[in-house]
Amino acid sequence: MDQRKRRKYGRKKRNPIERFFYKIRKSLKELTSLGNTEPKEYRPYLGPQSKSEQPEGQKKYKKSRKKHKRPIGQKSGFHIPLFSNFSETWEKRKKKRRKKKYIKRKQKKHQAEFKKRARIDFIRRFYPQYKKPRNVPLVELSKEEAAEAIKHQQKNYFYYTINSVALFVIAYLLVYMFYQLTVLVSASRWKLDSVLFYYDLAFNDYSPLWSRYNIIMVTFSGPLVSLLLGILFYRIIASRRKVKGFLKLFVMWIALHAFNMFFGAFASGVSFDQGFGYVPAWLYWNVFWQIFVSLLFLFILGLIGYYSASKFLDTSNSAYRIREENKLKFLLYQVVLPWLVGSLIIFLVKIPNNMPYETATLFTMMVGVVPVLLNKHARPTVNFNRERKPTRIKWIFIVLFVILLLAYRIGLNNGLHVILNYKFIFTLDVTPL
Repeated sequence: MDQRKRRKYGRKKRNPIERFFYKIRKSLKELTSLGNTEPKEYRPYLGPQSKSEQPEGQKKYKKSRKKHKRPIGQKSGFHIPLFSNFSETWEKRKKKRRKKKYIKRKQKKHQAEFKKRARIDFIRRFYPQYKKPRNVPLVELSKEEAAEAIKHQQKNYFYYTINSVALFVIAYLLVYMFYQLTVLVSASRWKLDSVLFYYDLAFNDYSPLWSRYNIIMVTFSGPLVSLLLGILFYRIIASRRKVKGFLKLFVMWIALHAFNMFFGAFASGVSFDQGFGYVPAWLYWNVFWQIFVSLLFLFILGLIGYYSASKFLDTSNSAYRIREENKLKFLLYQVVLPWLVGSLIIFLVKIPNNMPYETATLFTMMVGVVPVLLNKHARPTVNFNRERKPTRIKWIFIVLFVILLLAYRIGLNNGLHVILNYKFIFTLDVTPL
């Protein structure tokens, strides 16, 4: 049976809203037709009608009840044409905007390619071999030469790890300082002085200024700002097309550290009753809810790591590294090993004052890093050039890594006592004329 016949014969059951409006319409029709109806003709009951025989001279009565026919193409349910028209026009406008953006982007791309081609052609007038592909003849390598080529490739993978370790530690130091400064500023709202060390932000725990409310607000401010920072870097900055290569790797490390300072810090804070763990403790959560929310947050952190595999693949220098057979190895050297080595460096820098809460937070980062290897269906979101770029150590990252690490360890060794006073005053004077 086709669609029209199904709509004709198989009437759909009304939903409660349709039944309500149907009863109202029916009652209004009955009210309007009270004085206008003619008396019906009396017909005695003569038994069931036979299909073949019908007495002569008797009136034929048609069925007065009208069938409910829905127009073709109309959806069932409570239908408001105003909102449907508005949504249709809105969708059309969105499609037009997308089309315009796509055309503009395509035009810009063609213009950039044309300028690049013109620049290369101009330079080739004076230097004919400029940016010409080298045709390397296919030569069968001996066993020794093949072994040397494999060693060279392995060396390139270690270059990836060294660069990623430097960016991992730099991102950790920036997010950690941002976290502690946020807590420091929020504590100064209640005139609570603090001392910033390289391993912790120390407060006077016996101060009479502490209350249940400001304990929750101070300890929750740092993780909340870290969560917002992670969303900003992961969803907005890392998704931009111009952000690629080492810059995208740095942005991804900042995002993962920021997410870990919220989701991972909750689990480690509940375990050791420190840091973010003060929030559920002073909200008087029982043990079941603390463990349940901790496991839920770790699961969310694992999901973030699982779906960030495609963004980490975008940080490769060449398409060869992220082929199906090389993808797992690339992610191992680009993501997992840098986390392991970088966490070990941070742990060694904080000796002999390693706080259990901070160490556990570094360990929970594993929940966001290891699932990157499990996403077998991850694909890069950018198109790579056919030309393979050489892999080198970025010495500027190494120098910046050493400078920031020394400044962090030596500068905050004796503590930084911070007293911050600020007020937000808003006054409004109204004078009558």
